[in-house]
Amino acid sequence: MSLMTVDQAAELLSVCSRTVYNMAADGRIPVVRMRGRSLRVHREKLEAMLEDEAAASIRAAGGVKENTTCRTNEATHLSGGSATSYQLESTLDDLLGQKTTRRQRR
Repeated sequence: MSLMTVDQAAELLSVCSRTVYNMAADGRIPVVRMRGRSLRVHREKLEAMLEDEAAASIRAAGGVKENTTCRTNEATHLSGGSATSYQLESTLDDLLGQKTTRRQRR
């Protein structure tokens, strides 16, 4: 078991340390109190929790495993969320191996 400080957990979660303390008080993250005052966060449990939350968020966004018959040997990927028109054009360019025409803004 490895423990990390509140500041390390805050950096991992991209939040301020006060938010980590609030999350600990609410029981939203796995913590240990050291000598009554000092707070430490379970690194492995927090990372597992983040992975579970990320997977749930992908499913909630409509991401599903593609089960279509494909003529290539490419692996199936989770898809979900929204893509910008630029991202779609870039993906199409990669698939076609050439640049698609893009209108210029005036």
